[in-house]
Amino acid sequence: MSVSLSLLHPPPSANDACDAVSGSERASEGDWRRLVESLRQDLVQAHVRHDAEQERRIRSEMDAGALMAQVPFGLVTLHEGKVLACNTAATDLMPGLRPGGPFALPADWQRRGDSSTYHTGRGADARVMQVDWLSAPNLPTQWVRLEDVTASQNERDTSERQSRLAAMGRMTAELAHQLRTPLCTATLYASMLSDSEINSADHTLIVQRLVNQLGQLDALIVRMLAFVKTRSRSHEVCAIEPLLRAQLDVVVPLMSQRGRVVRVDWSAPDCLVAVDQMQLGSALLALLENALQHAPAGSNVDVGCVARGHRVEITVADQGPGVSELLLPRLFEPFATNHPTGTGLGLAIARAAAEAHGGKLSYHAVQPQGACFKLTLPALPQV
Repeated sequence: MSVSLSLLHPPPSANDACDAVSGSERASEGDWRRLVESLRQDLVQAHVRHDAEQERRIRSEMDAGALMAQVPFGLVTLHEGKVLACNTAATDLMPGLRPGGPFALPADWQRRGDSSTYHTGRGADARVMQVDWLSAPNLPTQWVRLEDVTASQNERDTSERQSRLAAMGRMTAELAHQLRTPLCTATLYASMLSDSEINSADHTLIVQRLVNQLGQLDALIVRMLAFVKTRSRSHEVCAIEPLLRAQLDVVVPLMSQRGRVVRVDWSAPDCLVAVDQMQLGSALLALLENALQHAPAGSNVDVGCVARGHRVEITVADQGPGVSELLLPRLFEPFATNHPTGTGLGLAIARAAAEAHGGKLSYHAVQPQGACFKLTLPALPQV
């Protein structure tokens, strides 16, 4: 006998349907409550994080402000050319400086050559300002460091003058010694010309020797004047290659005549410098003449010119005996020489010229023997 399924599972009643709907509503209401509670907690945590971030930012700004107030120099923070913040030291140096305003150095600050120092004022009010621009990679913010370096600049100038005076004192004594021999010889030759019994051939020979002695005196005095003139008169922008080639044109024929071979390596043909061409030319010529004096016959003299960042290096190397340990401490002093016919002024002139242009001259021994002099100068950026 078959049994109907409808009798075994009767259809739900209306009450059952209402209970189902009521349970579903209660479940939905619970979900909404949990969702609202979760959102409320998220908002509370967000407010806490925001308040903490605000507190850290305010504390950071206070710390940065305190730090800026404590530094002994002027400090300005810039963003897209406008002042974000500045300390009291900065406003003391630049009274018109205000947060939110544009930044520009005062019109009466005159830049000193290609350095980061500026001159302002005249007479007793003259000041020297140091201005350094600082930035971080991939950040639009810049910082400007301002400092009055008048006192340190005056001390440096005074120290340089005292050093020059001390050098002049030593040089005067050496000069008297250097002048005495050729002057006495010239006087002797001049007195011999008054001898009425001297024949024509001897007379001509004595005149030639007298002229040679006077020529040596003149050359010595010219070199002395070149050394005394430590500051360049004016700077002109020029390429370093033609300036060096002009001095090579003077010395290379003499090198060839005496059996020396000059090898030139140009690695910075387009390098520009701002120099007193006459003064720097004398320095380069002095280095080449020094190599000519010490390089043995049949040897090489290597001349190089290479750019390294914002500087250019000129080297002159010979295969001579090099510099003795005894001479090394006084190598760049006037009249320091171990060559029998040298005046000892060439290297002193070259170093004075290098320092007058913000550069330096250094000596390096060459193995197995020889000497290399490196003249380093500031180079201008390529346009």
